[in-house]
Amino acid sequence: MSRRRSDPREVTVDALANEEGSMHELVVSRIAKEITKSRRVALLLWPGCDVLDVCGPADVFFYAQYWQLRHGKTDLPGYQWDIVAATPGPIRTTCGIEIVATHGYADLEDGLDTLLVVGGAEAEQASKDPALVDCVRSLASRARRVGSICTGTFILAAAGLLHQRRVTTHWLYSEILARAYPSIDVDSSLIYYRDGNIYTSGGITAGIDLSLALVEEDLGREIALATARTLVVFPRRPGGQSQFSAFATYMDVGIRPDIQELRSWILGHPGEDLSVSALADRMGMSPRNFARLFHSETGDTPALFAERARADAARCKLEQTVLPVEVIAKQCGFGNAERMRRTFQRLFDVSPHDYRARFRSTLLN
Repeated sequence: MSRRRSDPREVTVDALANEEGSMHELVVSRIAKEITKSRRVALLLWPGCDVLDVCGPADVFFYAQYWQLRHGKTDLPGYQWDIVAATPGPIRTTCGIEIVATHGYADLEDGLDTLLVVGGAEAEQASKDPALVDCVRSLASRARRVGSICTGTFILAAAGLLHQRRVTTHWLYSEILARAYPSIDVDSSLIYYRDGNIYTSGGITAGIDLSLALVEEDLGREIALATARTLVVFPRRPGGQSQFSAFATYMDVGIRPDIQELRSWILGHPGEDLSVSALADRMGMSPRNFARLFHSETGDTPALFAERARADAARCKLEQTVLPVEVIAKQCGFGNAERMRRTFQRLFDVSPHDYRARFRSTLLN
């Protein structure tokens, strides 16, 4: 029985690769003939960037153009994407894979639609490269919209493009960005965010989420949905970055030893009485003085720290055990499953049941 080829939900390797020779040859040759105008996208690389920050968005634009052709929407501009670095040639990424830049900084002419600056663990250091920052500033002034993947926000910030804007970045680097650029409103809970013509995205794979949003903006939901199905990703990922972040990174330098010791105790005893009065008693202080000292040393209130410690403990149990949610809620100090559910929705934008479904250890299957 032949498979119907028009439904994107039924896409297979054969449907993508065996229509008229290779898929790439098919798409490139037919698009060149049928789509007369393209949106030019520049993916800006630097040595040590993350390979997925580049390949993820590039694949989104490629498959979006494929489905644009399949759906007959040749009246809308498609995409032409350029890989840009200081000079043309191979750029070594964090994992060792080299990506060949097709253009140097000086090679791009006017007509740029979208500039996307990729990220990586060394983005903060890369943002101190004057040539890179000047290139971003120059290209941004000529582009319709500008975006960053992951920690590429550091480079946009260094170029002066994020002043007084709300942005997101990889949750692990959000506090560093906020401290380095106090005029920027950094929200690490978001997968991606648009502020005017500036688009920023969270950690690494969030570049795919952002690119799908750009495709939907340009070509409509039908094409974005078909592209997401092909890549086997959510068209709009449920929840935010908070579900992936770790609150329990509390070994800060410079905090009083007794406060650090208390925080360690809280992390190990989430089911205990963690009220301000109970914690103050452990410290031999009045509740008012204790609360004031804790906040001045850590930047958190005791209640907020205790809530996050309980949430982290519950996440570990959801990931690593088969205990019922109600039992975990009691063991972690929430009292009942409904209170834990409300906390998870507020902190992580997912329910405990959904969190377990996404992050449960494969060893428990």
